[in-house]
Amino acid sequence: MTQERKDIIILAMGKVLQVIIALVSIKILTEVLSTEEVGNYYLLLTILMFFNFTFLNPLGQYYGRYLIAWETSKNLLTATNTLILLRVFIIFVSLIFGYGIFEYFGYSKYYSLFDFLLFVFIALVAGTHGVLISVVNTLGDRIKFIKYLVMTLLLSLVLSLVFVYFFDKSAMSWLYGIAVAQLFFTVFVYKYLSKNNHFSLFKMKSILNKEYVKKVSYFIIPITLTLFLQWGQNISYRFIIELKYSIEVLAFIAVGLSISGAIFSAVEGLATQYFNPIYLKKITNAMEKKRAEAWNEVASMILPIYLLLMLFVMSLSPYLTKVLVAEKFHEAYIYVLLGAMIEFFRVSTNIVYLVSQSELKTNSTILPYTVGFVISIVTLYLVDFSNDLWLIPLVLTVAYMSIFLILFISMKKLLAITIDLISLAKALLIAVPFGVAYFLDTDYSMFITLLIVFVMGLYFLLGVYMLSLKKQKEMVS
Repeated sequence: MTQERKDIIILAMGKVLQVIIALVSIKILTEVLSTEEVGNYYLLLTILMFFNFTFLNPLGQYYGRYLIAWETSKNLLTATNTLILLRVFIIFVSLIFGYGIFEYFGYSKYYSLFDFLLFVFIALVAGTHGVLISVVNTLGDRIKFIKYLVMTLLLSLVLSLVFVYFFDKSAMSWLYGIAVAQLFFTVFVYKYLSKNNHFSLFKMKSILNKEYVKKVSYFIIPITLTLFLQWGQNISYRFIIELKYSIEVLAFIAVGLSISGAIFSAVEGLATQYFNPIYLKKITNAMEKKRAEAWNEVASMILPIYLLLMLFVMSLSPYLTKVLVAEKFHEAYIYVLLGAMIEFFRVSTNIVYLVSQSELKTNSTILPYTVGFVISIVTLYLVDFSNDLWLIPLVLTVAYMSIFLILFISMKKLLAITIDLISLAKALLIAVPFGVAYFLDTDYSMFITLLIVFVMGLYFLLGVYMLSLKKQKEMVS
């Protein structure tokens, strides 16, 4: 068996475990928490993601872009320590904005100011786990990566249940369980990254000069604005829903969209975990033509799978909802269906977004996300959808589609990228049998429902195999 095939099997097994744990977590979350607390859970996630997207992720993307170069020069530990130090400083600054959010939106009806700020601080510090664990995968240690990832998820679920049942049945308690698990395993991941690397205080000080800071700023400032717009496009609608309608309406819509999000994130995670390291190696120190070829290979491999997944989720939405969430949320399947379209354009846009980083021209991503942000936020804020709540995700779908089209046109000006339409057509043909689900009865017993999802899931995997077998061989050659 080739090393590439082994890597795929290891990542696939780990991703299956990750998906199972994530989906079980959604099921348990919606069972043990009240509708209001489920809404609070998504509200707190929205706030944390605001800080991550706007303040922390831009620096993390710069770190990820030069990761392999730092590892080669044995400067990875110095770069990692610098990143952690800067993250802690930025988190303290974020608390000022956290206070403003708390006061502006009147969240004293849900939490005390001290509890809110303490939670934000701990959760953001714990988020360092995600940055460091991705390094393990990028450096090629698939087994270690899967081990840390799955063990973190398992401990997160266990601790969340312990905190909910022994301290407080609240969204904050659930999220504290996740944060504590992440902090625990961050120690082990950091020790792993410290091997075969040495820390140099002199080098850390030497990079904090005017020229280097300008270079980093040129890279991350456009990313910061872009990621803020991504956050605004992705989940800021939750602020508007809670403000205009209610926390219960937020819970219902967010649960439905989160099912599609969890499924797509799982597939996207598997794809990026395997192909991103290969892609980064191919574009490092490569000529423009080779960088374009590298992106075209990745896109021709991944986009058809995303299209097939969208049609799978849309067709199975009533059955997936019945299996994955508490009975009180079963009618949210319409949001699962629409969420599949949202997720397709979101993950496809992320593939196109890679071009801006490979070309180090991240300012070109601002306009597309600005357009999407304006379409979604302005429409949702000005129009009352009280009688047709399903139109809310439809507005988001239009916004995401606009971002994808504008960004693709913009990135095509930077690099000769193309989309393999033949592969997309094959995905459409393979997806035809999913239509059978529309003629089945959604009131089947849980056993029959599980059987339908299982059979269709196997067919989806077969479709992925048919789409990717030849492409994968070309990609790793």
